[in-house]
Amino acid sequence: EAVAADHEVTAFVRTPGKLTLTAPNLTIVQGDCTDPDAVAAAAAEAEAVVSAVGGSGLGPSTQITDCVRTIVSAIDGRTPAVRFISMSTVGAGDSGRLLPLAAKPIQVLLRYAIKDHNRAEAAIMASSLRWTIARCTGLSDHPPRGHVHASLDEIKGTSLPRADVAAWIVSQLGSDDYLGQAVALW
Repeated sequence: EAVAADHEVTAFVRTPGKLTLTAPNLTIVQGDCTDPDAVAAAAAEAEAVVSAVGGSGLGPSTQITDCVRTIVSAIDGRTPAVRFISMSTVGAGDSGRLLPLAAKPIQVLLRYAIKDHNRAEAAIMASSLRWTIARCTGLSDHPPRGHVHASLDEIKGTSLPRADVAAWIVSQLGSDDYLGQAVALW
């Protein structure tokens, strides 16, 4: 989505072979998001950074926290402040209270991932970045619907195509609509 919108994009990825897109405005950098030097180098010229770091399963982990803290430390304190959008999950932070009763068992199943997201979100919120946290419902590979519901006070869906999340994130790069907020997407 960012490439299609003519942004200069650096994709910092663990496995470049999984990214099949090529474009003149796309640079692919292989690296580990817990490596401060590699992250700092990849983000050195960035006006905006998007984190789509995922977890490592259902057990205890600090993978998301470790990566997000590394990213935040690499870009925090710059002038002008970097625009940072980070994907998280519905159930993190205060969004758990918005979930319908039928979704509460999912919170139990994802308790370790939610704890990891909570720590990552805290690091973002403590920064001086121009941040937005996108708390997504279950991501799917379904075709895009062409719209995303974004709310600070309700959650009415359980699944969201990844392509729609990507389009929403790109739309937020130049927007202050949810600046300094964690927003639920469905």
